[in-house]
Amino acid sequence: MMTSTVYEIDVPGLAVAVSNCLPDESHKALLQCLRSFEQLSSAKLVTSRGGDGSHYLARRKVLTRDGVLVSDDHKEWVAELLLLDGGDAGKTYKRLRDQGFLLSKCELTTLYLVQDKRTENQAEFIQVSVRQEDEFIDARAFDKYSWSVPTTLQDLFHELEGDTLPAEERRRISPPAYRLDAVVDVDAFVTETEKIEAGQRDKVRGIIYTLSDASPDWASAPTSATHDELFPGWDSQPHKSRRLFNDWESSSAGRSGARLCDHWVVQLSDWTDPKSGARYLSLVPMWTFAQKLAEVDPNKGDTYAHFGKLQTLDRRVKVPFGWYFYMLHGNRVHDGSAKRVLADAESGLIGIRPANPY
Repeated sequence: MMTSTVYEIDVPGLAVAVSNCLPDESHKALLQCLRSFEQLSSAKLVTSRGGDGSHYLARRKVLTRDGVLVSDDHKEWVAELLLLDGGDAGKTYKRLRDQGFLLSKCELTTLYLVQDKRTENQAEFIQVSVRQEDEFIDARAFDKYSWSVPTTLQDLFHELEGDTLPAEERRRISPPAYRLDAVVDVDAFVTETEKIEAGQRDKVRGIIYTLSDASPDWASAPTSATHDELFPGWDSQPHKSRRLFNDWESSSAGRSGARLCDHWVVQLSDWTDPKSGARYLSLVPMWTFAQKLAEVDPNKGDTYAHFGKLQTLDRRVKVPFGWYFYMLHGNRVHDGSAKRVLADAESGLIGIRPANPY
């Protein structure tokens, strides 16, 4: 979870407005809701993740067979009952298994919306993530065959979650709802990663290495060296989060006029190690292209067939040199393609030139 507010944007009233917005299939109402706020007046929905049952809350509600809510958290519920039974898991299990309790499942769809500031800096955009929650009656509690009586709380957790009910029995227990996850200034996040990286680099620069040398002139050799002396130029590159945007700006993709935030959103993580206090920020790009893309195998086909597949990918996503960015993350293009293109270009087998916008 993100913990800093340096890059998070506070839009007063937005969270309440989003939660009051009724979800629809096209999310038009949500888009209108966001655009009613000045900071997000030209926001657009670019992609989503989930919505297929693969993303859901670990917490489940417990209901009676008649649909009456018993608890908002199935694990807390079982733990409390086990405590009442003096820690006797077998007693708790036998008491609960035939009462017909039901478990919910809250399926999640994360919607990504962006507000492009349209500056030369491709990282200067606002990213809004909104979670759509769809909650159903999903399973019967303790509805699985058990080879033995549970003896621990973990055993009870294992036995508690039964198999998913048939589709005709999976009914909603509440209307679908939107929840605001985050409003992030992406460039501010990248700047924060650079700040932390700079601090880490300063620490590395302060390291003094003790040297040993078995050569004949060892007596005149230096006995210590700094990191800079041993590895000159090690810090010449910007942080990898910044390089993503720099690469886009300087490549055919950026020069064609394509905006990165139309084609990619970013999954952000901000975590602090509770033991060391060290803070780690990371950024993972996620493509917005909604259709299926064929995988490019760098080991198949001759030079022109291989490069032709990369150009086909570019045409489909409507971004020249787009294949390069699909190589940075995902499984559609592998690093072998970059190595092959470089070798083929250096051999004069293919010509690389700026492409016209699609």
